[in-house]
Amino acid sequence: METMELKELLGDDLYKQVQAKIDEKNGAETDKLKHVRYTDLSEGKYVSKEKYDSELEKLNGLITGKDTEIGNANKLIEELKKASKGDEGMQQKISTYETENARLQKELEETKVNSAIKVALLEAHAVDTDYMTYKIKTALKEKNEELKLDDEGHIKGWDNMLTDLKTQFPAQFTASSGSDDGERHIIENRLPDPTNKDTGLTREDILKKSYAERAKIAQETPELYEAAMHGTK
Repeated sequence: METMELKELLGDDLYKQVQAKIDEKNGAETDKLKHVRYTDLSEGKYVSKEKYDSELEKLNGLITGKDTEIGNANKLIEELKKASKGDEGMQQKISTYETENARLQKELEETKVNSAIKVALLEAHAVDTDYMTYKIKTALKEKNEELKLDDEGHIKGWDNMLTDLKTQFPAQFTASSGSDDGERHIIENRLPDPTNKDTGLTREDILKKSYAERAKIAQETPELYEAAMHGTK
């Protein structure tokens, strides 16, 4: 399908009228997240803040819950140790709680890894993050490998994994690869912000950060994130 800009679709006169109304509305709204904007979804230039908010809230809730459980288990173990000197029954309870705590620690690490995968796939504009996560884990299991995070919270070998996924499942990344039918979509509340300033944040700067930090930037300042990652203005 032939691509078409909004200006071409509406014509000069109508486009100017629409733009004037949008500028008027945006000028009266101090919250930039509520500004009306336009984007081209065929190039993957916009990932909705609402999607990030929803996913990150779930992920952060899971991690916080595991942290709380582990903290409570550690506290209980320390209390039992203080009160168990010479008490064989208490020692057995401590052993039980230490085993439980080790299980919780393992679950926490798995949750952090799953969260990193989810955020990385969202950044890559994956259509179905759950399915892509399943395929990643299946491939690693077949190789008898485990997905690991480095000291900064980055997924080790992620660039190669993503390249393989895009090669095997191109339809899952149509937004970011531009491999769809090229149709342009008019989306409410998405038009370039003329007041947007260059913060100096680059794609290289973002890629050096952990996935949690990237997600925070994308969540709190989605426009700046997209500009840095995809060269939009």
